[in-house]
Amino acid sequence: MDALRHLLWLPGAALVLAVLLDALMSGLQAGEGLLSRWIHRLVYAAVRWLARVTRLRSVLAWSTLALISGTLNTWTALLWLGWSLVFWAQPGALEVASTEQTANFGEVVYFVGYSISTLGLGDIIATDNLWRVLTDVAAISGFFLLTFAITFIVPVAQARSARRQFALLLHRAGPDAQTLVLDAVQGYPDGVQGLLKDLHTQLNSLDAQHLSTPNLHRFHEQERRQALDAALPMLGEALLVIGGALDMEAPRGLRRSLDSVDSLSRSYGCVYSGPDAPIPPPPDLQPLREAGLPVRSAAEFAAYLQEHQALRRRLHGMARSGGWRWAEIVRVDASGH
Repeated sequence: MDALRHLLWLPGAALVLAVLLDALMSGLQAGEGLLSRWIHRLVYAAVRWLARVTRLRSVLAWSTLALISGTLNTWTALLWLGWSLVFWAQPGALEVASTEQTANFGEVVYFVGYSISTLGLGDIIATDNLWRVLTDVAAISGFFLLTFAITFIVPVAQARSARRQFALLLHRAGPDAQTLVLDAVQGYPDGVQGLLKDLHTQLNSLDAQHLSTPNLHRFHEQERRQALDAALPMLGEALLVIGGALDMEAPRGLRRSLDSVDSLSRSYGCVYSGPDAPIPPPPDLQPLREAGLPVRSAAEFAAYLQEHQALRRRLHGMARSGGWRWAEIVRVDASGH
């Protein structure tokens, strides 16, 4: 048993390095580390399971808090455990200052806790220079973890705010894809071109944020008007209607906007592990005809949609993962034509 105890510093050091590297990667917004990916998948699976059991879509709105707190608490617990194993591996490395007795495991854990929190209480002390230096290193690692945690939370909070602002902008022009198209054609000074100009910068920014932090796709909102997983599918269908159903010259920027929506849907596909959603029914073009817009034939539009089946499937899956019905996002053609 003593021989095994002496080897505990190996898994302990591995835990410390894994936590710090993972926190550094997340803090630099360089994607998810292996540890973060594992944490996010487990926490998100638990949230979705609870939503299914309770049959309350509102449970999904807690995903943001659950994912962030789950990540921070797991980092802290694993760093704490790692350093505890390192100090426990050497009998006599720590002693109680008042009695000069060797610290037991509970006292080692207590010592590590106040060391990585940089409190430095001093009622338990290291017995030689090596362990004193390691105590300093443990305190520095705790300070680094706190710093990385802040750099992890702040960009995530900013990205969430950007998601909600973008969703609110589209919702006010919506609330469905057909209404969004009509608002773009009839309500913008430059028509559809004006809508695409307004959205281009925000779409690029959102795309970049989700490429660096795909876990943002696991964040859900209580209200549809603030939910990107409802707004983006609505926008995607509206752009497809503009490009394939309206009998007019394709506006400048349409392809770039569709590419951004496609990229966002692909980064969504990187984090969602559920079954593929079915291809949704085609949008109902009757509201556009009634508004006097020039509309192509159903056959031409169907051929256009055929080219974008994969995108529409991903957008449908995004809406479903947020608990939204497709009919809330797009008025569908019940006849299939």
